[in-house]
Amino acid sequence: MFDPTVFDNLKVVIEGALYDLDLVGQLLIIDRQDQVEMAKMGRHYRIVFKDKTINEIHAYIDLKIDLDNLVTELRTQDERNPGCHLEIGFVMNLESLNACLDIERVLTTIWGDNREIQQEISFQFGTENHYLNNSKIIFHRLIHEDNIDDLLEMIDYMIDSIQQLYNAIT
Repeated sequence: MFDPTVFDNLKVVIEGALYDLDLVGQLLIIDRQDQVEMAKMGRHYRIVFKDKTINEIHAYIDLKIDLDNLVTELRTQDERNPGCHLEIGFVMNLESLNACLDIERVLTTIWGDNREIQQEISFQFGTENHYLNNSKIIFHRLIHEDNIDDLLEMIDYMIDSIQQLYNAIT
C-alpha cells in the first residue's frame, strides 16, 4: 500500500464531490482526464461538467502537480509544504465579443478582484459570429490539503458562475 500524495487526496475530494452532485442530478460529468507526464514527471487531472439545465456552458477543474512538489512531499525531511496548482474555467460559445465584458463582470463579482481572470477567444476562420470563449480563473498559489473545505465551497461558486454566465450571454 502506498501513502497517497497531496495530489491524490485533492483529486479524490474534487472527484467525489462532483460525482455526488452528478448522482443527485444537479450536474453531469462530461469528461475526465487523469494523466501522468513522464517527460517532466508531473500529474494532471481535469474534470469537465455542466449544469444539467444549461447545455451552453461547460466548467472544468484542472489540478496539477509538478516534479518539485512531488519530490518535496516524498522527502519527509523537507520543511517546504508541497501543493498543487489549480485552475478552473468555463467554456461557452458566443455570437459577439461584446459578451466578454459581461463575462468579466460576472466572474469578478463571484470570484473577487484578487483573482486573475483570463479569457481566451478562438474561432474557425471563415465563420462569422461564432466564437469559443474559455474563461479561466487562475490561482497564483499552491493548494494544499488544508484547503479541502475551500475546494468543496469552490464547487458551489462554480455552479453559481455557470448560472450567472448563462444569464449574461443569453
